[in-house]
Amino acid sequence: MELKFELAKTSDINEIMQIYKDVIKNTFTTWNDDYPAPDIIEDDIINKSFYVLKNNKKIVAISYLGINENEDEDWKYKLQKPLGIARICVSPKYQHQGIGTILLNNLINQAKILGADGLHFHVATINPNAIKMYLKCGFENCGQGKSNYGFDFYKFEMKF
Repeated sequence: MELKFELAKTSDINEIMQIYKDVIKNTFTTWNDDYPAPDIIEDDIINKSFYVLKNNKKIVAISYLGINENEDEDWKYKLQKPLGIARICVSPKYQHQGIGTILLNNLINQAKILGADGLHFHVATINPNAIKMYLKCGFENCGQGKSNYGFDFYKFEMKF
């Protein structure tokens, strides 16, 4: 496998949306047909906040890395320059092969390059595979909250 981590391009949107659709249809997720929407992904790409992991030019994993959309919450670490991760997703064809861990480690390294002093994000409490991966990569579960979408989440954090 020849993996390459890079910023997504607007020409990637259809492939990115297909991965989200495949995950919604074939695996566990709290997402639905309305979220994540193409316009959100396009905005992320334009703002240079959406990354892809490719295997031989085919996208296998995707994620937002940018301004933390939930920064007004009470976080354990009072970071000066935090970034957030959101909409992290691995194509069902590539799940359970360590691709998510590779993507997450690339996101951590990229956050450091961008000058962040840590990361904050949410993960649904009913997503044990994601929780296991985040803990394996060194994130801390620092509390629980309730989303506006009807599910509970854990607040995951990492301080660099």
